[in-house]
Amino acid sequence: MNWGPPRTAHVTMTFDPEGLTRTQREGDACVACHKKWPRPRIRIGRLPDGTALFACPECADALLPQQDDTRSRPRRVAFF
Repeated sequence: MNWGPPRTAHVTMTFDPEGLTRTQREGDACVACHKKWPRPRIRIGRLPDGTALFACPECADALLPQQDDTRSRPRRVAFF
């Protein structure tokens, strides 16, 4: 179970800081589209030094790998 903040990547990607701007490296702008407002809140990855990187919801959907829902759910049948 992932006890991290909501919408956090289970597999953390490491980004090369050379291609990012200062605001992106500091977490004040989306790593993909550079949007600053509203401030990106979805943790998308890290820099090699461990600093967290964030993305806006639109870009996070494109960057995060699709998660397979492999949990089995009990079947419930209602008879009336």
